[in-house]
Formats: sequence, structure tokens, C-alpha cells
Amino acid sequence: MDIDKRIANIMAKMKKLSDKHPLYPCGEFPPKWKEPLLEEKVRDFEVRNGISLPEDYRRFITTVSKGGTQPFYGLRSIDEGKRKGGGLIANVKAKFPFTLKNPLDVAKLSDEEYERLYDVNNDDVGSGFIELCHEGCGMFNILIVNSDDKETYGTVWFYDLADDAGIFPLINPTSGKAMHFIDWLEYYVDRTLELDDEDYFSYAELAGEY
Repeated sequence: MDIDKRIANIMAKMKKLSDKHPLYPCGEFPPKWKEPLLEEKVRDFEVRNGISLPEDYRRFITTVSKGGTQPFYGLRSIDEGKRKGGGLIANVKAKFPFTLKNPLDVAKLSDEEYERLYDVNNDDVGSGFIELCHEGCGMFNILIVNSDDKETYGTVWFYDLADDAGIFPLINPTSGKAMHFIDWLEYYVDRTLELDDEDYFSYAELAGEY
């Protein structure tokens, strides 16, 4: 199935969320979606940062929506500034320092590596990605947009340093492969539709070693 057809199927399922009434929606629910970005704005973002956005993500933000009120606290747009109260603003021009086969597991760090990780001058963990959404409590979903590793580029990761967890790729439970943006978005709508209103999920359930 091509990207446009798959996106259309996902957004059709999104409409079914109007029948749900979750107790813990985080952002506004049912989801509200903003207008898409103009091709010129997206191209300017890519040129300024010396990158090419992953094809599925790029197609979504130029044909459907640049962002919205879900998942969790909302899909962020590349034209948004720093969120009030903080957020992840990465140096997109720099390479993402991890790969699918070499994620960041805080539990495996030495004392010296741990201290360096949380050094205020350490910019390595803030490179090569854009924030997709904030789940709350310092847990984020990020999209890798600048990597020398072809398998890592375009994948979605779970970013949780606030809880001393780490930065791990999201693994598709069906295919066993690393998730890309379109997989990530479809998992959100499918998982939300299957849950009872009093239940909730976190993408942490998919984070792990590849």
C-alpha cells in the first residue's frame, strides 16, 4: 500500500475516536488537526538544517496536517518554537549519536558515563531528531531525521532521561521491525480504539533493543 493510501486509512480510523471518551487523554480529545505546511516551508526547513525529512512524515505534514492535539500532548510541528515549560529542541544539523543496534540504556552506563550524560554541556543526546510528542513526566517520542546509519534514519524512538531510562527505538510488535512515523501514528489510533476508556498506554511498552 502506498503512503497516501495508508495515511488516508489511518485518518479514517482517527474519525472513529469521536466515539471514545478516555479518562486520560492528555491533550484535547478527539484529536483536532491543524492545516498542512506549505511545501516551500518544509523545503526551507530542510535546506536550513541540511537534512531531508523522512518521506512518510514529510508527506503527512504537507498533505494532511502539520500537527494536532494528539497523540498524548499533541503532535508538534516543525514550525513551532520552544514549548512553555520546556520541551526537546534538538540540534537537527548534528548527527543522532545512537543506532538501532546501539541505543542509550542508562542502566548500562558506568558512573563516569552517567555523569557525562547529564552534564549540562553535553549536547550529544540532543542531536539529529525532532520531537513528535510529549507523553508527560519527561517522556517524549522523537523522529530521527539526521543519522549516518541508514536503518536508524526515519525511525521513531522513546526518549526518557527524566526517569533514568534511556533513548530506545520503538519496535513494531507485529513486524518486529523499528517503527517509522506512519507506523507510530497508526499504532496510536489502533491502540486507543481497542482500549477501554479508563485505560491508557505509553509508547514505552514498545521501547527496547533492536
